[in-house]
Amino acid sequence: MRDRAGAIVGVGVDAVDVERFRRVLDRRPRFATRCFTETERSDATGSADPVQSLAARFAAKEAVMKALGSGIGTFALTDVEVRRTAGKDAARNAPYVVLHGTAAERAGARGAGRLHVSLTHTDGVAIAFVVAEHAGSTCAPS
Repeated sequence: MRDRAGAIVGVGVDAVDVERFRRVLDRRPRFATRCFTETERSDATGSADPVQSLAARFAAKEAVMKALGSGIGTFALTDVEVRRTAGKDAARNAPYVVLHGTAAERAGARGAGRLHVSLTHTDGVAIAFVVAEHAGSTCAPS
């Protein structure tokens, strides 16, 4: 069998309208609890606009689903957790994804051992891009 390290398993991208997402959070206060882990919600509160931060994370969760070849509802949104690296170097605060439960099982079944994520947002839109890579490592930063 040939070495598949570095081979791309899937790609996903998603965009979220920030103001629409803000209205959803205002109308459904428990929505954030159902969609985001405690760590994600806590991290977002440190942002200048927590809604932009959560919208980018929501986009990342959907982009992960697409990169793994599944749609919304295949696994819980909290099974995909977007975290930030610590430290003081240039990679400080870089986003990375940790998979739990059914999402981790789906990644394993697809042969995705590593996810690369990029997030961006403006006042109006939050975008996430995810590349699922076949590798022997777990879905964590290198």
